[in-house]
Amino acid sequence: MSLNSTRRIQRLGGSSLIVTLPKQWAKKLGLKVGDELMILEEGDHLKLVPANNKAAIKAETVSIKYNGVAKIAGPKIIADCAFIHGYNRLNINVKGLDNIAYENLVKTLNENDKVENVVEGIDNVEVELLNPQEDDSSKLIKELNSKLQDMISIATNGEDVKSDLEKIRKEAEDISMTILRTSKKEGEQLDSIAYGLILSLPNLVYTYLVLSSKEKIIKDSQQLAIVLSDLLGGIASSSGRRILNAVKIASESKNNENSTLASIYSIIESIGTKLICPAIIDENMELDLEEQ
Repeated sequence: MSLNSTRRIQRLGGSSLIVTLPKQWAKKLGLKVGDELMILEEGDHLKLVPANNKAAIKAETVSIKYNGVAKIAGPKIIADCAFIHGYNRLNINVKGLDNIAYENLVKTLNENDKVENVVEGIDNVEVELLNPQEDDSSKLIKELNSKLQDMISIATNGEDVKSDLEKIRKEAEDISMTILRTSKKEGEQLDSIAYGLILSLPNLVYTYLVLSSKEKIIKDSQQLAIVLSDLLGGIASSSGRRILNAVKIASESKNNENSTLASIYSIIESIGTKLICPAIIDENMELDLEEQ
């Protein structure tokens, strides 16, 4: 995430000058009104440092009680949700939990590939979540598209490919979750409408490829590849034109396909339509800036 930007100095009162802080930076460090920043002079630069780094640690941690909806959801969904929402640590209050449920909780957390480490306490379990190095959601969206294209290619050209498709589906699903996590850390840069779509695409495409005949896949593969490429490429680059092309193809094709592929196209049409407007606006704002 790049926070490089120009900020205008403003006057406050008779003699003071103020500069606003990037919202994403303040959110990432858990800063709020009233918190103190140290201003360090480094040659011709000023460096801002939070006076209390505990705020940043607190902002990266989510605490939950393992009861109610959280207990029904289970440890895997809890950890995955914390990961997707950009937290680095998960603190689970397990007070009153029976031994069998506690052992299952710890076991499931340790088996989750989004979990780096699990530390058992008296009344709580501290979970350290995986922190991917990738810091660019647009690049990750393109990588997701590449995995989906690989799935289509394998199903088109191979025989008995279910295990290969399952392996790539898992990789694509991991990328999808990392996209959502990275986007949250970037200050919710990714449109929230796209969250569910990005998370569901690997399984939707996998299901279609596994359930359909090879003849059907060969017939549909080129068009499906174009729709996915334009949709995800459009989301990654905020290109209204590419998203619109994906929506138009999906809309024209959904009534002529089997139920599985028709469902994919219907979802793409529905969610893609909602994404077109902000993408077109962003694109035109960039054109206006170039003209100025």
